[in-house]
Amino acid sequence: MKIIIFILFSIFSFNNGYSQLSIDTDIKILRAQSDEGNAEAKFFLGALYYSGQGVEQDFSKALKLFEESSNSGYTSATYNLGVIYAKGRGVEIDEDKAIQFYEKAALGGLDRAQYVYATWLRDGKATEKNLALAMDFFKRSSLQNYGPGLLEVAKGYENGFSGRRDYREAVKLYRQARAHDDGKDNYTYYNATYRLGLLYMKGLGVEQDKRKAIRFIREASENNVAEAINYLKNISKN
Repeated sequence: MKIIIFILFSIFSFNNGYSQLSIDTDIKILRAQSDEGNAEAKFFLGALYYSGQGVEQDFSKALKLFEESSNSGYTSATYNLGVIYAKGRGVEIDEDKAIQFYEKAALGGLDRAQYVYATWLRDGKATEKNLALAMDFFKRSSLQNYGPGLLEVAKGYENGFSGRRDYREAVKLYRQARAHDDGKDNYTYYNATYRLGLLYMKGLGVEQDKRKAIRFIREASENNVAEAINYLKNISKN
C-alpha cells in the first residue's frame, strides 16, 4: 500500500510547511527500514502511528519510534517529542521534558525548535526567564530565514532587546519577513506588515509616510492581526 503523509507543521516538524515522505512510502518497507535502524524511517513511521494514517493509531509506538529516531540524531523527531510533552498529546503534559527536547532540537539546528525554545526562555516557561539567551536563539532561527524568528529579532532591534536599538535594522528584517512565505495564514507577512506600518507612521528607520503606514496597518487588520485592529480602532476614536 502506497501512502503519502501530510501532517500540519504546527503539530510535527518536517522540512516544509507540509512535507511529503522522502523515502519509500510502502509501509512494509518503511517498517523494515525502521527495524534496520534508519532514523528517518523511524520518524515517519512514528508519524503514521501518531496520526493513525495507514495503521492503527498507537501513541505508545509513536513515542517509542520518535525517541529512537531522536537518539539516532534525527532532530525533527526530537522537536516532535517536545511538542508531544508540551501539548500532552498521547502523554501527560510534562513541560520539563518538553523544554529539554526543545533545547536539544534547537542546539541541533532546527529553526522552529530554536524559535520555540526561545519563546520558552523569554516567557520563563519551565525555566527561569533569560532574555539574552532567548534573543540568541531567535537570531539563530532568523539566520535560517525562519519567519517568526525574523519578526522577534526585528522587534528586538526596534525596542532595544537585540543588544541595541536600531530602527534601520528592524526595517530591514521586517521587509525580509514580509518576503517569507509560511503557509496559508501568512502570519509572518501580516505581522511584519503591521510592525513596518508603525515605523512608517513614526518615521523611524524610514522616511515618514503616514499614507503608506495606514495602508500597511489596514492590510494587517483585514487579515486578523489583533494589534492592527486595535490600533485602527484607537485612532478612529481620536
